[in-house]
Amino acid sequence: MLIMAKWSQSTRVLFLSGRFDKSARVPMETALAAGEGRFCQKLILDFSKVSSMDSAGIGKLLLLYYSLRKKGVGLVIHNPRPTVEELLQLVNLSSQIPITHDQVGVRSVA
Repeated sequence: MLIMAKWSQSTRVLFLSGRFDKSARVPMETALAAGEGRFCQKLILDFSKVSSMDSAGIGKLLLLYYSLRKKGVGLVIHNPRPTVEELLQLVNLSSQIPITHDQVGVRSVA
């Protein structure tokens, strides 16, 4: 998993690439730690280049969602591939974490 980060005021976008599975834990934690101490109201995970996801990835998303919610930070999954989006909807994660396909918000940060 490769991760690139961009900031725009109080919004942070993480551009993810590769499989979102147990091997994504360390890169995700490293990317999130790099933003510690900086004011953030929204974290957008750009999933457009995430090729697949497994149960470990789903668990990581849930942990991240609840951790950010305690801090008052919103989490959004942006532009997942159809197979990944189907999985997120199948496990009802999309009821907790919004999924968007609008390019405007992410382009303004990128």
